[in-house]
Amino acid sequence: MTLRFCRSVLIAVPTLALAAGASAQTVAVDAALLERMNQLIEEQQRRLDQQSTTIERLLERVDQMDQRLAETTDAADEAQERAAVAVGVADEAQETAAEAVETAQQAAEPASDGETVIASGNEKLKLSVSGQINRAANMVDDGDETDSYFVDNDVSNTRIRFVGTGDLGDGTTLGSVLEVAFSPNNSYDVSQDDESPSDFIDARKADIFVRNDSYGQVSFGKGSAAADDTAEYDLSLVAGPIMYSGVADVVGGIQFTRDGELTGTAVGDVFFNFDGDRQNRVRYDSPVFLEGLQASVSGGDNGRYEGALTWGGDYGDWTAVDIGSVTTLGAISLQEPNKDDVDYRVAGSFSALHNPTGLSVTVSSGFEERDGLDNPLNLYGKLGWDTSIFDFGPTGFGVDYTYGEDIAREGDESVSVGLAAVQLIEQFGWEVYGQFRYFDLDREGIEDPDEIYAGTIGSRLKF
Repeated sequence: MTLRFCRSVLIAVPTLALAAGASAQTVAVDAALLERMNQLIEEQQRRLDQQSTTIERLLERVDQMDQRLAETTDAADEAQERAAVAVGVADEAQETAAEAVETAQQAAEPASDGETVIASGNEKLKLSVSGQINRAANMVDDGDETDSYFVDNDVSNTRIRFVGTGDLGDGTTLGSVLEVAFSPNNSYDVSQDDESPSDFIDARKADIFVRNDSYGQVSFGKGSAAADDTAEYDLSLVAGPIMYSGVADVVGGIQFTRDGELTGTAVGDVFFNFDGDRQNRVRYDSPVFLEGLQASVSGGDNGRYEGALTWGGDYGDWTAVDIGSVTTLGAISLQEPNKDDVDYRVAGSFSALHNPTGLSVTVSSGFEERDGLDNPLNLYGKLGWDTSIFDFGPTGFGVDYTYGEDIAREGDESVSVGLAAVQLIEQFGWEVYGQFRYFDLDREGIEDPDEIYAGTIGSRLKF
């Protein structure tokens, strides 16, 4: 507005000057002076016209700047709105990401049995996955030569397990177990004349169960029969990956030799703890009573029937029972194996761990009642010591002795002595172990075969 006012004043000035000049013509003045004034007025008019043109151009520029400023303001407002929308989207994305992280963390939380919970195809069931790899190297002196064998350790072979559980309400759980062993060069199959047998793949469990702590558990499918593990209850640390009553497992396929020749009799033929096994069966486990007792019965394929009474077994979870400073675990079973000339089979074991010192004692025994034949027998004893030498996990030691008779044939006597150690790296569920074991067989009526000495180093990693 100020520019337009100035422009009006400047235009008005020459007009007034012209009027004054007209009035002066009535007065006698010098003609030369009048001419000079006219020239000055014309010059001022010309300059005013130029200034007017410049002012108009400046006003046009101001108008353009005003328009650009308005456009810029509109764009800024729009950008601000878009930024606000972007912030809202980012907040929503952050919330979604936080929910995803929480879900992932919940999915990664271990289940009560040490397995990891992952997404299930059935939203009503919780799916857990776990497993292990257990590899070992054996150095064996069979009396004729010494050789090394790289094996999957059959004491506790490589496997993977899927467990699905769902809550039916009123304290009742519906569940399923699928467990498969993948065991290349299984130590029970490797021998002097076959160092690379076919891979051992076994569907260990394909089972459905319903459990209620007030009424017990019913299981249907392939899985542990009632007597399974009853000869193997053991609280020592070395029992897990390498040393337990099944002393033959780590070199079960290695044959005894005599005069430099293989006898055809393997370690696994003459050492047996008479434990039950897994089979296609239906099984019932009673509720736990009297602070730790549980009864189990099963009926399986090929007419096999079993019954067991366990102490601290707790549906196979081995929760054990504390009596003062001593943790105890035990079992006894009766089996009808449906074998020719075998009336029944009995197996049992008991283990006690003194917690303040880490010292443990474990015993196991089993036998068969046969018609018209000597009854085969196995006796096993072990002293264990679990201690803490390193910060990253406990260390276990064990020494054991096994005696068997009439297992492969009448008149046989078999003896094994072992010494083992295991170190657990607790953070990773990783065990490193070693064992030295001696095997001897006395065979009635013929020359005894050579002793076998076996050294083992290995590692088991659980996941």
